[in-house]
Amino acid sequence: SSACRVVSRTAGACLAAGGRGRRRKAGKAVAMDGDSASDRQKKGKKAPEVILTRDNLIRRINHQQKDRSPSPLVLLQEVFEETPDKARFVGDTMFWKYFEDIDINRIYHTNSVEYRNLRIMFWETLFYVFLLFMFTLYVFALQTRDVYEARQEQLGYWSGCDSHGVCRLQEVSDIASFWNWTKEELIPRAYSQYATEPPKVANIMTTFPGNDFPLTWHPPHIGPTMSNLLLGSIRVRQLRVQKNVGCEVSRLIGHVYPDCYGSYDSRWESMANFASRYAPTYLASAFRWSSESQTRQVETKGKMSTYPGGGFTVDLPLDRTMGHMMLDDLWRWHWVDRATRAVIIEVSVINPNVNVIVSNRILFEFGPTGAVLPRVVSDAAQVFFFSASVEPGVAQSVFALQILMVLLFFAYSLWVFILLYKTCHNFIGEHPITFLKSQTCWGKLSFFLHTFVVYFRYGWNLVDLINIALFFIHMGLRLGTYAATSSEPPLAPKVIGHPELFMPFSRVMRPLQTGMHVLALLAIVMWVKLLKYLCMFGYFRMLVRILERCAQRLLIFSMLLLIVVLGFAVAFFVGFGSGDEAFSTLSGSFLVLFFLLIDGYRVDRAWFDAGRLKIMPLVFFVYICIVYFVLLNVFVAVVLDVYATSAAVSMKPGAKNPMAIFFYTYYNWIKGISLVHEEKEQDLRSEDLAIKLELLPGIVRRKWIEKKRKMQRVADENFVGLELFPGDDLKSSGYETVSDWMLPSTRLEFSGSDRGQMQRLKPIYDIPKGMMLSEVSRSQLQRLMDEDETLPLLLSTGSAVEVIRRFKRAAGQIMDGEKTSATKHLQGKVFGRIDNLEKIDTDGEIPDVPHIKSLTEAMSTAVTDVRNQFRIQLAGIIEATAALFEHLVELTQGIDAVRHNHLGVLTMVDEKTGM
Repeated sequence: SSACRVVSRTAGACLAAGGRGRRRKAGKAVAMDGDSASDRQKKGKKAPEVILTRDNLIRRINHQQKDRSPSPLVLLQEVFEETPDKARFVGDTMFWKYFEDIDINRIYHTNSVEYRNLRIMFWETLFYVFLLFMFTLYVFALQTRDVYEARQEQLGYWSGCDSHGVCRLQEVSDIASFWNWTKEELIPRAYSQYATEPPKVANIMTTFPGNDFPLTWHPPHIGPTMSNLLLGSIRVRQLRVQKNVGCEVSRLIGHVYPDCYGSYDSRWESMANFASRYAPTYLASAFRWSSESQTRQVETKGKMSTYPGGGFTVDLPLDRTMGHMMLDDLWRWHWVDRATRAVIIEVSVINPNVNVIVSNRILFEFGPTGAVLPRVVSDAAQVFFFSASVEPGVAQSVFALQILMVLLFFAYSLWVFILLYKTCHNFIGEHPITFLKSQTCWGKLSFFLHTFVVYFRYGWNLVDLINIALFFIHMGLRLGTYAATSSEPPLAPKVIGHPELFMPFSRVMRPLQTGMHVLALLAIVMWVKLLKYLCMFGYFRMLVRILERCAQRLLIFSMLLLIVVLGFAVAFFVGFGSGDEAFSTLSGSFLVLFFLLIDGYRVDRAWFDAGRLKIMPLVFFVYICIVYFVLLNVFVAVVLDVYATSAAVSMKPGAKNPMAIFFYTYYNWIKGISLVHEEKEQDLRSEDLAIKLELLPGIVRRKWIEKKRKMQRVADENFVGLELFPGDDLKSSGYETVSDWMLPSTRLEFSGSDRGQMQRLKPIYDIPKGMMLSEVSRSQLQRLMDEDETLPLLLSTGSAVEVIRRFKRAAGQIMDGEKTSATKHLQGKVFGRIDNLEKIDTDGEIPDVPHIKSLTEAMSTAVTDVRNQFRIQLAGIIEATAALFEHLVELTQGIDAVRHNHLGVLTMVDEKTGM
């Protein structure tokens, strides 16, 4: 009970200590402002621990964002304004990448780079929205529910499924049951009988040379509702393996079973004729191997293997009795035996009600263990997929949309390649073809790699290339379907559906199905691309920027996740492959483990039966721990980290949307209204609009040349061959990039300079004579004065117009010979300014200096953090002192009890000794 009292009394102290411990650990994870760790060690001071609170974290993140370098669009704003070649920047992707950094004030100028780019961006957005709308219509026109229903009807029909889901096809388990199925299920379903004679749909004639009596054929109906027509004959194809190849008989049983037949593989596929001596001659083709080019069939993927289009084939006749007799003879002459590994029955039908063709392949896989795995594979497509049609209806609409999509994507591709050309021209400074002619093989390869890196560094450019590539792949596959249909003689318009000919629809459907899969992938990428244009809206900009920054990190993380899942797939394949069908193959094991992330998995109770090893349950537990508890949380952490550390890309409160300003400016431009007041309209004389550089004071000239060379350096870093100031020949003068105010900083440099070996310094403030005669406009001078706070103080005015007038007037006085008066005038201004500085009113209100204000706030925050930390530490000391006092009280009580017990023992000993 005393222990319980101690715990209850000190619970608050323990919790406080635990909280302090957690805060100490969290405080170590937060970057500290001020001196570095090495500086703190030198000073011998211990860095104060920072409490990790929400406010501190937000404050530090905002501080980090303020320290980030500005975007290239901010650095190049003045370059855009000064360069005469503004068309060079039109269409540059950085306006999309840094949309929020576009200068709002420059948009009002209809000849500015910002306005022209926003106009291009507007029309690009409009074009892509129209392209996406027409693409969506095109996709909806290609797909219809009738295709799905026709395919499902054929799957259920050939599987023999009833209303309870029981399928007769699944009852096939060996060779005997296979032949029973062909006689009891295949014949009745392939040769449907009706109470009344069905209508004759088409007349297909077979003519003979020199004979005026052609044969007329009619495609038979199939199915109980007479809604489907059989196209061509039904083909049965078999694939076999060689004896004693791909397998080996054990010596223990070799005297009983001398021969073996392994699993199917194209390396040991049997192509030998296996007909018996007295087999019927009309079945000779069934025992003769034919290549894929002869059968005109395609490979079929099964659970045991993938079976190519060649094999031993036989076509069932049109008559029901003859078909039954042929299958009976095949059974009698052992057409299916131990070497058989697959039997594929292919039949094609058309539903004239919805104009859908369905190609069915009924596959029976005969494994080396004796197991038989049956399944039905069906592919369906509308009729207009196989040939271009301009007949009124859906086919005509699809054909028109197809032509329109080709034209739109051609324009899309042209625009992408124009942007790619502009990108190449910007970073090489000349025409790409001219540049390539002067390069070596390695230089050309480097050029293409550099182009790829520079242009596709912006992810949406890569999305454009993927869109174009996927669309033209899709169209190539569509055209391949047309070409495959026209190259097949049985699919000619006057021959298609002939009951005595096999119709290879599975061959022409292969590129069609691949094209539809490519189209599905293209639809995803096309709609994802729409996110690029949502950055123009402030509500979506943060989401788009986060997705852009997450893409690369999540791609790397996905590769890591795939490697981990693949490793566990191998482990599960080895451990569970013999007892669980889901893990019987490596690919199946990988897919099951991958989709466990979504659907979950039921643990098999047999893992924990008596006598079973517990290794695989342990592997499964490790998989759950690593994938679910670690990797998935890392995935979420990546997104949260990007979100928490993202810059504030949304517009500031009260800021205007650049695209909205463009719409307003564009609307007024159409009406003939200019939103920019021209300088001439401000009651200024023409001589007040510019001034020569040589007329300005030396400090202004130096500030001006420093700014211009900084702008030129920024331009050189981003664009090759862009000269903002042709009169400045400093770049080609061979000077080193050091200041002319720098002195030797080491003894070696000083000794080198003494011997005349010091490097030639770069006179960054020397103004070429050609630039001295250049003019500085009023707006340029005003911008320079606004950027540099010292110039208005030195010039005693913040107006560029006054500066131009003053120094032009001074220049006129100098030209008249009044040099002394000008000097006295300047001296008077200097002394007057000194007097004004000495007359500062110390009792007045202190001016608001932003830097001092921010420093004060930082100091206040630091003091508050120290005070809070001191309070917490003091509270901890008080709680620890109280706990120590409680323990001392209990210790004193315990000592008293021991002393009392000791006296009692002595008394008892004395009493016994006295007796």
